[in-house]
Amino acid sequence: MSCVKNHRHDRKLAIRMLGMCSILSLPLASQSAEWIVSPSITLDEIYTDNALLTNDDKQTEYVTLVRPGISILREGARANLDFNYSPEYRYYKEETRDNDTVHMLRTNADAELMENHLYLDLWATADQTRISSNRNSPDGVTGPTENLDYYTLGASPYYTTRFGNVSVLEARFSTDKVDYEEDTEVDSTSQNYDLVLGSGTYSTAQVWELSASHTREDFSETDEDNKISTYRGEFLQQITRRWAVAFAAGYEEYELFNGEDVDGEIWSVGVVFTPTSRTRFAIGGGERAFGDDYYMDFEHRASNSVWRATYTRDYISARDEATHTSLFQRQDAFGNVVRDAVLDNPPPVQVTGVSTLSAEYYELDRVDASYLFSTQRTHIEVSGGYIKRDYVDDIQDTEDSTAAISFSRLISRKLTGLARVFWSDHEQDNGNYDEWTASVGFGYLLGQDARVAIGFSYLERDGETELNTYEENRVNIGFVAGF
Repeated sequence: MSCVKNHRHDRKLAIRMLGMCSILSLPLASQSAEWIVSPSITLDEIYTDNALLTNDDKQTEYVTLVRPGISILREGARANLDFNYSPEYRYYKEETRDNDTVHMLRTNADAELMENHLYLDLWATADQTRISSNRNSPDGVTGPTENLDYYTLGASPYYTTRFGNVSVLEARFSTDKVDYEEDTEVDSTSQNYDLVLGSGTYSTAQVWELSASHTREDFSETDEDNKISTYRGEFLQQITRRWAVAFAAGYEEYELFNGEDVDGEIWSVGVVFTPTSRTRFAIGGGERAFGDDYYMDFEHRASNSVWRATYTRDYISARDEATHTSLFQRQDAFGNVVRDAVLDNPPPVQVTGVSTLSAEYYELDRVDASYLFSTQRTHIEVSGGYIKRDYVDDIQDTEDSTAAISFSRLISRKLTGLARVFWSDHEQDNGNYDEWTASVGFGYLLGQDARVAIGFSYLERDGETELNTYEENRVNIGFVAGF
């Protein structure tokens, strides 16, 4: 049965990408622009001493990972394409789990259909979500609980017009689909209508925007829909070269088939401090329909380092989290374009507990902080985070805290050493745990675009029950080549 489902979703993925490429084939073919095509192959052999992540009766396993990849970037005058795809085939020699293929995809495309007025955005993703916090390794390779594959596809045509240099009007329609590998009640489609009137280039000291949006979410297992409407006005006044104040006011309404309806006023007041072109700090607070609303955003860039810290509150669903992927980012932390997003920005490891897989909306509090230092020989990154999901039913509430530090150093012209320590804490009514992961390794450059690597990692989880307490040791040998 699982093989049939995998083949079915493989066909879906191929049809989606074929349709996207067909839509953009005419504008792409009609213009001359540089195509950056970066194919790659990654091979990994993993030995683990605890394949099922048990407290006793541990089973060893040899896991072979084969991961081809392709990254395509094309930027033209009227059409752009950013395509990144990397399927991973997993072979389990001792058959502790079924062999599997995991698809990782992020592609975005846009085209100008009518000069200066009509545009089209397209996107598709394939990713995984961690639906259980019990006995599951961060990368999903070991443990009896597998991550759940899901796919998204969307299109957004929009029309824009300018009223001189005073204002800009944009009318946008967006539709997307979220489809999970297993048959679930949360397979869904949505339609969104946006109308935005904003300030033009006449004055940069005052920036304003009026917006209205309406979203309808249709779920596969019910005839009822979610309906979300938002009306919002924003205004930013530059007081000095460094200081600005920001205001927002409006109204929002959530008509939900699963959970309580929510509606109410929106208002917020904040300040923005920009002492230099490399530093920005914004902070503010107010209220939304679901309760208090606060935000903070800080960034400072230097020649070799980047500091970032953010705090946000929102009212979202698991569907919203699925449609905001961080796969294969095209820019690095310094804002530079990455030539091969598949190799240089691999998929992030799913380390925190995820939202309950349902159509329910919940309050989300999120804190992220990071420091990155990078030179030609040394790379250091320190990061931390906190995510709280507050549901109507308290038994579903989750809190996740994380902290990590990674270090790599070019020891010689061809040899690189690296180390990483990661900690996470998960709190939920039906199970709390702390988890530590430590890893060390070396990479050796075989040529300009090929390298081999060897590494060792140790995982320790301390849970409330014996079943959710375990250790795992791994040895990994890998080969990576770009073409």
